[in-house]
Amino acid sequence: MTGRRFGLGFLNSRFAVTNIYDSGFSRPDNRFIPVASDDLIDYLAADENTFGENSSKIREVANWFIRILEQEKSAFERLLIRSYSRVNPDRETIDVLNSGPPVDSDFESLNTKVQHMLEKANFEKLSDAQVRTAIEAGNTQGMRVKLDTESIEEMAIWVRGRATAPFNRRTLAHPIRGETSTIAIFNRLALITRPAGEANVQVRLFKDIPIRNVEALLPNANVRMGMRDAVVMAGSGAGAVWTLVAKVLAVGLVAASQLLWIIAVPLAGLSWKMFSGYRRAIKNRDSNRARHLYFQNLGANRSAIHMISYMICEEEIKEAVLLYTFCLDAEADRRPASETGIKTEIEKYLNELTSIEVDFDISDAIETLDRLGLWKDRTELRVLGMAEANAKLELHARQGLSRGYHAGLLGIGEK
Repeated sequence: MTGRRFGLGFLNSRFAVTNIYDSGFSRPDNRFIPVASDDLIDYLAADENTFGENSSKIREVANWFIRILEQEKSAFERLLIRSYSRVNPDRETIDVLNSGPPVDSDFESLNTKVQHMLEKANFEKLSDAQVRTAIEAGNTQGMRVKLDTESIEEMAIWVRGRATAPFNRRTLAHPIRGETSTIAIFNRLALITRPAGEANVQVRLFKDIPIRNVEALLPNANVRMGMRDAVVMAGSGAGAVWTLVAKVLAVGLVAASQLLWIIAVPLAGLSWKMFSGYRRAIKNRDSNRARHLYFQNLGANRSAIHMISYMICEEEIKEAVLLYTFCLDAEADRRPASETGIKTEIEKYLNELTSIEVDFDISDAIETLDRLGLWKDRTELRVLGMAEANAKLELHARQGLSRGYHAGLLGIGEK
């Protein structure tokens, strides 16, 4: 595959001024709905104050949504897993259908499917600008991180969900106990990489990753001494050497041997301190990397694909149930019957429920109701009543009418 593509990002903030957005990082839209689908359905079904008598009947319609959308997810996951098997580094079966290595078209086909999968699961791909800003903000303890672009053919970072986590660090004011602040994190981060010269594609899924540890996840990130540290080390040594020369010229060669030891010992100590600090920073970085790869790693390769495909189903269930419920309420003249109005109402409802701002993906939700045939009037966002909707969804599920939905969007047949 020609060209190298990179994308990566996180976000980071503290209580006061340490905010990555101040340095130019623009966060992606947060389309993720931070409530489990079953919990959301139960909450809607019990919310008589908002939805009146319709609330108690929501669960029956929702159950059909679950059945149909799981059919679609399972069919697409099988298609994706088969496409990925050719480049899966963990493959344990023999490829009896193909004797040669994967070609560019195999990678392109896989990229298309993986991108579709992540977008449907409400992940957002980070741009090159976000990559650069994140790397600049992610330097660890004064160390500089540089990406080796020659070792990676492709790399993409996808993120989803926002939260905060406590972070403790030692300061001059509190050198032992440290100070606790809050850093912003992404709940989920997917990293897709293809090493240069290799046929394998790595798919990894992580949880709760802050920007300050971004480089610990990247296989092509190399730690180097910062310019400031190099200048300080070189300057300290050069200054000590010049002092030694000046003293020798002042006292003469007779006393030079004694003066040499007096100055050389502190000079060696200073150099060792600088070098030890550099080695300690690298060790801490490696420790960070090991901790993230062990504790924050949710899955790799095929298991990661399985988890993300499950997320597709979860997000589409939540979107469909919310839109159908609010449109049904709009039909009773309790909601604005416009796309913008419904979107605003759903986002407000979710914010009151979770205290998190969600950019509700109403376009995706509308498309789901389209293929399930639940519109009475698409222009006015009027949906079928619950009895009629249940009958239609039951027939749809029994006949598996949309099993090939994802394959159809990608222009490929279900195999």
